[in-house]
Amino acid sequence: MSTLTTSILGIEFENPFLLASAPPTASIESIDKAFEMGWGGAVLKTITPDDLEMIEASPRYAIMKEKGRVIGFQNIELLSHKTVQYWVDGIKYLKEKHPTKVIIASIMAPVKREEWQELIRIFNDTPIDAYELNFSCPHGMPERNIGMAIGTSAEISILITSWVKAIATKPVFVKLTPNVTSITWIANAVERAGADGLAAINTVQSFMGINLETLEPVLNIDGYSTYGGLSGVAVKPIGFRCVAQLRYNQLRSL
Repeated sequence: MSTLTTSILGIEFENPFLLASAPPTASIESIDKAFEMGWGGAVLKTITPDDLEMIEASPRYAIMKEKGRVIGFQNIELLSHKTVQYWVDGIKYLKEKHPTKVIIASIMAPVKREEWQELIRIFNDTPIDAYELNFSCPHGMPERNIGMAIGTSAEISILITSWVKAIATKPVFVKLTPNVTSITWIANAVERAGADGLAAINTVQSFMGINLETLEPVLNIDGYSTYGGLSGVAVKPIGFRCVAQLRYNQLRSL
């Protein structure tokens, strides 16, 4: 009989369908419901140090339609607003209730060794299955040198990956950004620093455009707008291209 079970880095997946780190994994309740519906695992909404201030804009979503069908979804939503302790308690609850499901903790912090390693130390003591280092959010407060500001720099990516690998007791995936000249350049860098696996891709930096009737931006925040992350059908070819490039790069190095 055919089966969807698979194994990656020693992690057993009952099926390869995981919720990505996004609004559907922003709460324990949502993840709990997803597991009951049959999802094989979830990557938690990106967890940050409790003292990292985040102020959300509103509205923060916009859609792209073609012939009445939504083909693209842009967002400028930030990271998890839950405390570190909320996630520690929630992970334990989910693993007790759903022991066969895979839980991956997405982590982001400023470029400071102590802040990355403190988060890793805390989650080492939880029953998570792996880490995902968010080096790739295209609107994740680049003014604070986090998110895509990390993943577009090989030097910073190497630095943080090495900090995490020095103390992590679970496999470490690095989530790469497609918003670079060559995704393989950053992939090679984090692999040299010890990353166990790669996640591709995060959303594609985009600007949804201008309403030609009102001359206002499509994502309109009191007359202002900004670049955000595009997801949906529109970015699938970009995601496939990145995965193909990463695989070819890996085969070429064998």
